Amino acid sequence: MINPKLNIGDRVVLLHMDGEMSVLPGEQGTVTSVSKVFGDDQYNVSWDGDGKTQGSKLALISSADLWDIPKEKKVNSIEERVITKRSITEIDDQNKVFLKNIDIFKHFNMRFLKSYLLDVRESGITNMFGASPFLYMGKDRVKHEFEYKDIDEELVEKVLEGANQAQSEMINGTIKALNAQGKEESLENINRYIPRYATKVVELYFNLF
Repeated sequence: MINPKLNIGDRVVLLHMDGEMSVLPGEQGTVTSVSKVFGDDQYNVSWDGDGKTQGSKLALISSADLWDIPKEKKVNSIEERVITKRSITEIDDQNKVFLKNIDIFKHFNMRFLKSYLLDVRESGITNMFGASPFLYMGKDRVKHEFEYKDIDEELVEKVLEGANQAQSEMINGTIKALNAQGKEESLENINRYIPRYATKVVELYFNLF
């Protein structure tokens, strides 16, 4: 489960921290305090570090960062937590999918795109296996898809409200991804790659959410 609720004393493993390199994916730490900041959950964490120096104290913010709880396993027949710093082997299959596709989270606003895909699913306009084009169609083309279909107007409006932002997020994310790969951010490349990235976004939605 991505971003489970945490309590003081809980162990946590980082999956992604927006804009930070001092705490890397796979790093573990202990929650030292819990608070609310502008409606977001904030968890102050004492990160383990590399074992030689004291770790960071950077906090997790629910609207910007991604984390999970380290797996537990039996050792010498006693249930205890096994802490392996930066060990991907201690992360379950769901989070391995996340870490394998970390670049998608770096370049695309998965929080918004996840919410938008949930609206698309709730509307029933398409099977989710066919949802990827809805990420980059834009409002006018999405609106056309709803014509002559008996779907609740409130559900239609929710999708339409987010359609242009979804398109913008996909374009911006594709440009960032192209730049990261050293590829030209031409209109031709954007049009070529945006369907591929939209498919990846939907695949991650299935696997993680």
